[in-house]
Order: sequence, then structure tokens, then C-alpha cells
Amino acid sequence: MKLVCFDTETTGLDVQKDHIIQLSLVKFDTDTWEQVDSRNWYILPEGEFLIPAEAEAVHHISKAFLMENGVSLRSIYDELIAFTDGCDILSYNGNGYDAPILYYNLKRIGKTFAFDGRTWYDALSLERIHMEGKTDPATGERYHCNLTATYTRYYGHPFEGAHNSLDDVLATIEVFKAQIQENGWEWAQRDEFGFICFDRWLTKRGGFYYLTQGAHKGESIESMLRIDKSYLEWIVDKCKWTDQQTKDIILPHLGGRKKESTPTNQSNPSAPKSSDGKRRGKPTITEADLTLF
Repeated sequence: MKLVCFDTETTGLDVQKDHIIQLSLVKFDTDTWEQVDSRNWYILPEGEFLIPAEAEAVHHISKAFLMENGVSLRSIYDELIAFTDGCDILSYNGNGYDAPILYYNLKRIGKTFAFDGRTWYDALSLERIHMEGKTDPATGERYHCNLTATYTRYYGHPFEGAHNSLDDVLATIEVFKAQIQENGWEWAQRDEFGFICFDRWLTKRGGFYYLTQGAHKGESIESMLRIDKSYLEWIVDKCKWTDQQTKDIILPHLGGRKKESTPTNQSNPSAPKSSDGKRRGKPTITEADLTLF
């Protein structure tokens, strides 16, 4: 089987507004784990853009470098589509970040990508499952699951070039290889890997959609009809960053169409459920989240 592993470097962490400035892809054979082909582009955004100092300090890509070496996303679009055609995708936190920011960057130039009909393996999600409940015997603390820490855990040393998207891709493939060798392919087949939520409001498990952030994180759409229907209405009608994709998923439920069963919070069924709907501020990505990339 051929997989394409990809990663991005960007001007910031807002998937709807920030720009991709490096896009790297490596196609590899999962039978031999050998590299088949690769692409590595430095992307010059169209129009005005800024690279904040804190972002440049992470990936070391300057605006001057892009002005001299960058290509437009529009110019490499056809090659991107051809390169990924017929392949499932691998990333490290790509399902929550790199795939959505790719979607919005393409949408900005009037292009799209075949996000549906693929398996989107996310090695970060798998590592969190693999390490759940485990603590470092030396410190008693939970293990870190950022790419550098995870790679070091499997191979005994960090990899070179962290925060260059091509080097991150190569490290992700090695991490995924170790995960599969330790746990098997069946373990990696996750229902949620068939769905990418562009605005990061939802995840899909067992055929049901669950909220991934906010006051009711972990609740299904069906259970929200019971707990706080007004919160779903707020997401659809008033939340400024809700994408049409999420609206199209939620709206039929608000129109009265219900499923036969009503799942609740699967991770902790006995957890208390907020119903006041007051915590509705937009979740922000903190400095700590930068360690995931």
C-alpha cells in the first residue's frame, strides 16, 4: 500500500486565516517502508502577508526567503493533486491542523482537495491512545506526545531538523512505522480517521458526530439536543468561525431529524454535563500547542 505523509509550516496557528509557507509530502510503501517519491515546496502566499517573529523563530522561514524562493500554491496545485491521487494520508496532528489549514488555503484561491473517501492516519492521535494512562517511572509524570518526544521514545535520540516540514514528515513516517510494528495495522484503523472537520468543531466516531471543543466537549450532536439545543444553534447561527461543513452536519438535527440511539460522552459517561451554555468563547491555541508540531 502507498501512503502519502505530509506536513506544513505556516505563518500562524489560525487555520482559517493563516498561510502555508512550506508544504512537504513523501510517498512511501507500507510493505517495505521505503520512500517512493517526494515533494517539498516553499509557498509564497498571494497578496499581503506577515510572518510573526514567534513563528519565524520556530520554522526559520523568513518573508525575504519566500520572496526569493517561494512558489504559489496555485502553481503547484495540479502537481499536488496528481501526487496524492488514490492515496490515503498520514500526518502528525494533521487531522486537527495541517489538513484544515490546507483546506482554507486552497479555498482562498478557489481550489479544493479530495478530503472525503480517504483514510487520514494521524500518528499523534495514535500515540495519545498508545500512551494513555502511562507515566514516566523516573518522574511520575505523563509522557509528552509531541513529535520530538515521541520519536525519541521509539529510537532513543531526537531527530534532526524539527520544525522543517520535510524533516517532520520523515520523522512521522518512522514514528508510524514503530507504532504499527508494536501494535499492528488493525489497531491503527480508527473510525475518526475517515473524517476531517475543517473548522475543528466535530469528530466522527461510530457514525456519530461529537463536539471536540467548548463547554460541551465530548458530547454527541444527539445528546446536545437533550442537554442544550441552544448551544448547537449558537454554533450554527452566531459562531464566527463555524464552516459550512459543520453547519450542514448540524442543521438537519435542528430540523428534527433524529437517530435511533443517543450516545453520550464515551470517554467518561459519568462525567458531569454543563447545560448553561455560557462558555462560548473561541478556544485559542496556546504556546504549549506549538510543541505538537
